[in-house]
Amino acid sequence: MQNLNAILNLWIVINNRVSLENEKWSENMEIKQILDALTSYPNEFWKYPVVIYYLHYHYKDTFEDDFLIFLKRLLAVLSAKYIITPTINAVKTGILNLNAEIINSAQPKFNFDEIDEKELSDKIKTAHRNTVRMILKIIAYQHQSELLPEKWEIEHILPQKWQSSYFPTNSDSEVKELVEHIGNKIPFEKKLNIIASNGYFAKKKESYRKSKVGILLELTQSNNNWGLDEIRERDIRISDELVGILNDWGLNQSEANTEELLLFIPEERFLDYLDFIKIFKMEDTNKSREKFLSV
Repeated sequence: MQNLNAILNLWIVINNRVSLENEKWSENMEIKQILDALTSYPNEFWKYPVVIYYLHYHYKDTFEDDFLIFLKRLLAVLSAKYIITPTINAVKTGILNLNAEIINSAQPKFNFDEIDEKELSDKIKTAHRNTVRMILKIIAYQHQSELLPEKWEIEHILPQKWQSSYFPTNSDSEVKELVEHIGNKIPFEKKLNIIASNGYFAKKKESYRKSKVGILLELTQSNNNWGLDEIRERDIRISDELVGILNDWGLNQSEANTEELLLFIPEERFLDYLDFIKIFKMEDTNKSREKFLSV
């Protein structure tokens, strides 16, 4: 019951975007921003290590700092893996190993394959639709100190419906492809987005200026026109910025030599296992796991 109450507190903070008494970490805006970005990860695998880490270490005096470091690295690794390989199974094995590592240390080993940064950089520019919202959140939170508005949509700066006469020297297929690049997408409040509709940049700027999204306000101040060259340029800037952020957060960070591979415990029994070793004051070892699995 104690674990269930703790998990409930965690999800209240994540889902309701609030702070709780006696949960000092919940007032940390960086933590809340990272958790918000994780909620846009395309599958549920991120939830397991977050819950396990929280249950195991939330009582520690250093939890707030440790949790932030852990969450940043988790988001860095998971987002990079999915951007390169947008499938559910891309991180499954790594997550199962991470769940076990968390019990051993508040600075767990991330035993994931190394990411090719050149491939990552290229894939960001043409990001799979399932990853766009997550990418935009990560970038947006480097440009503002608050959470994004609850209701926002992915705005195509150059509209998805354009007039061919605007780009007489470019084929429709080329324009159509560039319109879907990450450099042409930005967070925008739903209500304002409806008003902006499919107008061109000069017309849209009036609505953009009413936004509370930091990167959108910066865009209106630094650009008077928006065309294909601007999309290509922003592709590069976003890609470079994101790769830099993920590296700062621990992507491809080297690990010490891995220790003994721990016995696998089914996901549905993992919380019971945590209670088991806590009650009997046991370390997380293969011997402890064997005893638990034999019960």
